[in-house]
Amino acid sequence: MKKVVHVLTYVLFVSNCFAQSFIPGNFVVVRIGSGADSLAAGVAQPVFLDEYNSCGNLVRSIPMPVSVSGSNKRLTLPISTSDYTEGYVSLSQDGSKLALAGYDADPGTAAVSSSSANTAKRVVAVVNSDGTVNTTTALSAFSGQAVRAAVTDGSGIWVSGGSGGIMYTTLGGTNHVQLTNATARCLVVSNGQLYATSTSGSLRLAAVGTGLPVTAGQTMVNLPGLPATGSPYQFLIVNAGSGSDVLYVADDNLLRKYSLSGGAWLSNGTIGVASDKYRAVTGQRNTDGTVQLYAIRRNDNATGKGGEIVTLTDSTGYNSSFSAIVPTLIVKANDNNVFRSVVMAPDAAAANVLAREHEPADSLGLELTPNAAREKVVVTFQAKYLSSPLIVITNTTGQMVRQVAPASIQAGKVTVDVQGLPKGLYYVTLSDGKKKETKKLLVL
Repeated sequence: MKKVVHVLTYVLFVSNCFAQSFIPGNFVVVRIGSGADSLAAGVAQPVFLDEYNSCGNLVRSIPMPVSVSGSNKRLTLPISTSDYTEGYVSLSQDGSKLALAGYDADPGTAAVSSSSANTAKRVVAVVNSDGTVNTTTALSAFSGQAVRAAVTDGSGIWVSGGSGGIMYTTLGGTNHVQLTNATARCLVVSNGQLYATSTSGSLRLAAVGTGLPVTAGQTMVNLPGLPATGSPYQFLIVNAGSGSDVLYVADDNLLRKYSLSGGAWLSNGTIGVASDKYRAVTGQRNTDGTVQLYAIRRNDNATGKGGEIVTLTDSTGYNSSFSAIVPTLIVKANDNNVFRSVVMAPDAAAANVLAREHEPADSLGLELTPNAAREKVVVTFQAKYLSSPLIVITNTTGQMVRQVAPASIQAGKVTVDVQGLPKGLYYVTLSDGKKKETKKLLVL
């Protein structure tokens, strides 16, 4: 049953509860607007992180600061009649932190997206699993342009925006490095690689540089097999049992699924129609192998059209169409709110199964020597834990570049030739279909 959020009920007690820890398995929604006042286009509004349980029951609301306190800045966001790219939240790869970008401006500030960055710094909120909010990161970046999203690995922070590319800074930083010239929307770090959605030229969903770049001059490369058209927003990479191999994207008003096969992403169908306007998605893989998804649709930045949250369970599995699944509406925004983006709640134990390789309970003892390698790398492991080991080396886009079959692996040791591979970061995965371990390899 759908629930309409009346946020005023929660404003009365939110100051007493927002420092509690998030509950693993819940999801978090970026909400623009207090619910008390109508929303005018382009005007800075208060921002809240609303935590829901899987049934769509509101657990609590965490307000972003609306006044400066010490080194912590304000964080507000506007709505627009035509731009839906601001206010995209992300989960760190280890699952312990959220990151969100906005403006150091008072609620009610007009034309905040086009303001000078000297007047309204572009601020990043890093929210820990215990609910504490850090807004000390404030940049003179994206001046005159919108700031859109941020992602963190704990100390490093990557920020996207309009006509400014992707910036790198550190927690509490005031300086930044411009990594790319191409603009970007949503940001995700998966398996040690930075990814972004974009509509710059033919870019749509791309790897940004190699690994987690911190220097200027980075290039963005579309993931193989994905279309170079459309309008992608938030996305989710899921481990379906053989690595980060299933992708969900809120793209061009639809919810789309892809699976990685033979080094390329293959379409597994769509959910929705154009009027659904899907723009945000998150989820997690359940213990039974299904994927629980939460998505935001119909957030039209208008009174009475602030968005809906739907949920669906994808039980079709890897490389199977999910088009027949019917989403269930569980939450609807009230007249004076806009739901912008959604993410799974951070977990203090960092037990994030999204966009990370599965780590078996018993280590396989995978070791790479040397690392970094120029010509050959010796792969060693505990052979007694594996029945029929297979070694696969993939690049940062998920494309397989080397494979060693069981017949070539003797007594837990094999030498792999990496000559001819472009310099950069790779992933070496050892598995036998039941257990798996992955380590990074740098090729010089």
